Amino acid sequence: MRRRATVLHRMIAVTIAVAVPVAATIANDRLDVEFIVLGALLGVAYWYWGPTWPPF
Repeated sequence: MRRRATVLHRMIAVTIAVAVPVAATIANDRLDVEFIVLGALLGVAYWYWGPTWPPF
């Protein structure tokens, strides 16, 4: 169970890191470096300081 929770937590962090630049690209019709950095920072922050299992 612990391994599964760890994998899920990491997948959520990667999803956040990818979703921010994708949403910014869809909204602005172009990809800027600052949105890539913002997505990476949010993904790493969730991975490091995010909730432990169970998430709620």
